[in-house]
Amino acid sequence: MDCVVQTWITGTITDALAETVIKFGTTARASWLAIESQFRDNHETRALHLDAAFHNFKQGDLNITAYCRKVKGMADALRDLSKPINDRTLVLNLLRSLNGRFEAIGLHLCRGRPFPTFLEARNDLLLEELTMAESALPPSATALTATSGSARPPAPASVTPPAAPQQRLPNQ
Repeated sequence: MDCVVQTWITGTITDALAETVIKFGTTARASWLAIESQFRDNHETRALHLDAAFHNFKQGDLNITAYCRKVKGMADALRDLSKPINDRTLVLNLLRSLNGRFEAIGLHLCRGRPFPTFLEARNDLLLEELTMAESALPPSATALTATSGSARPPAPASVTPPAAPQQRLPNQ
């Protein structure tokens, strides 16, 4: 049975980690403890670096969906390292790190009462992004869309239609 567990452990970790922690001829328990030690020893250091990355992260050129996913992912990773980020701190960091395009909506959301949750802030930012995308369309594209159809241009007023030909009856 130990061989089966050892195979499972080896098959579920990266090759580099397996080469580092698993020694030939050891038990599954010894392999498991070596892996656990590898992750627990770096726990505080990883939390420190991730916390710094979380608080220094900027939106840059990311769209709102990718940006929110990245911020939420870092908060979740910090929670997994026993350093949970509460929702208010998550929203404050999300709004603080927005690029200049979203500065106005960020200020509006910060002043909202009650303070928005992460999901509410994300939805408002997505709506703002959609509004910006709509207003960025050139006016001619909108006009073409509005007039493209089977409408005919009006006939000039000075032109008179030709008279209909008169038919002759045979015995006239």
